[in-house]
Amino acid sequence: MFSSLQTQLKRASRLLPVALLPVLAHAQTFNYTPTNAQNVAGTYTDLGTTGAAIATANTDDDNSAAQNIGFTFNYNGAAFTQFVLNTNGFIRLGAAAPSAAALFLQESTTPTIPDPISSTNPANVNIIAPFNMDLAAGTAAGGTEYRVATTGTAPNRVCTIQWKNVSDKTALYDLQYSSISFQVKLYETTNNVEFVYNTATQGPNADDYRFAVVGLKGSSSANGQTVLVNKTGPGTTLWSAATFITGFYTNATGAFNYSGNVRPDAGRTYRFTPTVVYANDLSVQTIYTLGTVSSYASPVVVSAVIKNVGSAASTARNATLTVSGATTYTTTQAIPAIAANASTTITFTAYPVTAATGTNTVTVAVPADDAAGNNTASTQQTLSAGTLSYTNPAVTTFAGGFGSNSTTVNTATFYSKYTTNAASSSVSAVTPTFIGTATASNNYQVLILSAASNGNPGTVLYTSPARVRPLAGGDDVVSIPNIAVSGTFFVAVRQLSTSNFGLAYQDETPLRVGTFFASNDGIAFTDLSVAGTSFRPALSVTLSTLSGTRNDALAATMNLYPNPAHQSFQLTVPAGLHAATATLSNALGQVVLTRQLSLPTAGGTTEFNVSSFAPGIYTLTLKTGNDLVVKRVVVE
Repeated sequence: MFSSLQTQLKRASRLLPVALLPVLAHAQTFNYTPTNAQNVAGTYTDLGTTGAAIATANTDDDNSAAQNIGFTFNYNGAAFTQFVLNTNGFIRLGAAAPSAAALFLQESTTPTIPDPISSTNPANVNIIAPFNMDLAAGTAAGGTEYRVATTGTAPNRVCTIQWKNVSDKTALYDLQYSSISFQVKLYETTNNVEFVYNTATQGPNADDYRFAVVGLKGSSSANGQTVLVNKTGPGTTLWSAATFITGFYTNATGAFNYSGNVRPDAGRTYRFTPTVVYANDLSVQTIYTLGTVSSYASPVVVSAVIKNVGSAASTARNATLTVSGATTYTTTQAIPAIAANASTTITFTAYPVTAATGTNTVTVAVPADDAAGNNTASTQQTLSAGTLSYTNPAVTTFAGGFGSNSTTVNTATFYSKYTTNAASSSVSAVTPTFIGTATASNNYQVLILSAASNGNPGTVLYTSPARVRPLAGGDDVVSIPNIAVSGTFFVAVRQLSTSNFGLAYQDETPLRVGTFFASNDGIAFTDLSVAGTSFRPALSVTLSTLSGTRNDALAATMNLYPNPAHQSFQLTVPAGLHAATATLSNALGQVVLTRQLSLPTAGGTTEFNVSSFAPGIYTLTLKTGNDLVVKRVVVE
């Protein structure tokens, strides 16, 4: 639906689209993480004649026969004694070959075959890719060779797999390395993996930059099932400055970019050390609550995602919630038994917030187990007189910005759900935060909506005039004319251009369900958690005590009478609203009709002609003095 919800690598006119991939069910445990990966200087030692040459039919798109590692190597929850080498700079562990020989990140807007890490083909699992690119024979003297050697003595042996004198191929873009050599090292007992590079020979072409895939894959390319080496920028980032990520490359993370003028230093090493898996190990993964709270949302709800990262099923036990700082509170909540590598979300009894200033620290803890480092997690809360926000105030930078890139749709709308527990609440301000530089065409609107019975955004209560997004980014405080809300409601921002307007977000993994939504038409809604994003929008709301009231008694006596042809409807207005201002808004919150009523004080009937309106659901709002009444109108 939204192009920014798809994973894409962007470079000028190059687009390398990679669809969001599902999390595949699996029993293995992939215990390599970015936290335990290292980028270090080392030494490259050519194998020479040590070990055995690996035969391939050619040096361009071929898989070898199964090769022996020389010991048992544990990876992704399984034990391997063999591997298959692919000439395009990767191996698959096990005796089976990957799905094809021509597997690499294709520099095309319409790739016909995916690279081995983003591929969902069940044959493309347990991948180790030191430099996955469309490779061919290099130009250095001595020719191209693939070799394997197992050295050392048990239990400290090392299996080294070497690609010697290969080059990237000229295809859509010119080759950059006319010769490069590199190795994979597999370590017995520790199960460490290392990528070690020799320096490269610059190609004869002008410097350009290309994309390679460098990293590990377990059972899928989903978050937590890969560790990738990330080297962003137009090929200018040094190999020594590369970082590590999980999940496949995205707009925000970039890719492993390389160019002829930026080559690896000899011995550059990327080291992957597995995390030890304990039998009894519960982890507090994520805390769900508000980042800014006020008495309008009191009592405040806290939930937590608890994952069993151990190898054995857990037994039922209790988690503890502790709130300290301006608010003090503690309670416990039962955690059910959890299968290995599964998770559950628990919700604690809500706690009261009465102070209007200060800071809370919200901590969730599970009982002591085999690994103490992941038994607790904390988040910060700012106390306010009336503002509610999901943004964690302790995180001083945003992960990025999002929106919609579309040549046809300019009404993409993004929603955040809030709940007020205070009587007579009204919205007095909404503050979206934007990131990056924008153009003057990046206009937007703010909307206030009720909640539908299914939990999605419901009736539009207010739509602001178009606003210019701050050109340099930052907060934009939008005053709202005290729109009455009660219970659950939504605040939203609508992008009024076809270019991404950069609504700031923080990462939340996994993203809480049923809280953040997107829509192109105001009728069909996508839960951002279901869409596979981690976008927690920076969209806050400020509440105040309502000076007027939403008159539900009057609403109950207000009747709509459509004529048989559905060309108009008649409105019988109670006396209390005889001088109201009536507005009719479409599903996008756009006002399509405004009328000042002037009816007898004893009530009266007025007719609205809707024959020129498109079929759909409309919102009729009547407001006068302290009374606000909202009705839904269906035009067929």
